[in-house]
Parts: sequence; structure tokens; C-alpha cells
Amino acid sequence: MELLTVILLGLTLTQCLGEHVRCKDPSEEHQRLKLSRVAPDAHMLLNKEDIVPDVTLKKCPQNVNHSSELIQDRSISPWSYRVNEDPNRYPRRLTEAYCLCKGCISTHNKEHNSVVSEPFYKEVPVLQKASKCKKGRHVYKLRYVKVAQFCICRFH
Repeated sequence: MELLTVILLGLTLTQCLGEHVRCKDPSEEHQRLKLSRVAPDAHMLLNKEDIVPDVTLKKCPQNVNHSSELIQDRSISPWSYRVNEDPNRYPRRLTEAYCLCKGCISTHNKEHNSVVSEPFYKEVPVLQKASKCKKGRHVYKLRYVKVAQFCICRFH
């Protein structure tokens, strides 16, 4: 009987501790509303529905594509987009620019290395998961992360 009591007590304790440790993420809707409440302009910086990230990274083009409708193709510092993913952040997926060339493409359609192509960063608001749990839910805090928006040319 004593052994049975110890086993039952152990199972009850394990269940209680297990429930205490478990912490769920807030719903997508809750996160979206919280971010819009603490950073009202976040939607302008984060919502890029018209941008499609690359599946495979692109290379530096031979020349500027003057006929493209996309500004990143017509630039002398061309760029494309990739996904920056962090499971401990809301939104988990951010679209960020990456430069296609080390240098910049000249008017003669050659890459010049006297200037460098570099990303232009903007700090964007996100909710970062904290180590705390409140009422069975993970706590998220407002943070700002630098995200590359496009690429520009800069002299060495």
C-alpha cells in the first residue's frame, strides 16, 4: 500500500509540474493586435505582400535590367529578398533584402569595385518571446530588429 501511495503521489507531482512548465503561444490574432497596439506603424514596415522571397539566392546580374517593373532590378545596386525566420518572434517570418553584387553596376554594364553595394537597414518593431510565462501563455516584449530594406552604392 505504501508503494502504491508513493507511485500515485509521484504521478500527481509529475503531472502538476508538467502543467506548470507547459506554456502556450498566444494566438496569431492576439499577437497581431498587440503589435498594432504597441507599434501602430508596424504594418507599414512589416506587411510586404507584393514581395516574393527567393527560393534560391540570386547572383549578380551582368547588367541593369531597364525594362523590369521592379526597382530592385533597375538599380545599379540590385537586390532581391529572402526570409528571415525566428520561431521566438512575432512575426516569425520577416522579408529582408540582400545585395546581389559586391560592387555596383556602371553605365557600361560592368561591376565596379570602387564602390560597394550594401544593404540599407531599418529598425522594425517585433514581439520577442521572453522567458516568462503568464497565465499559461508565453510573454512577448516589444523589440526592434534591423531589417535590410534595399541595397545602395557607397564609395569605399
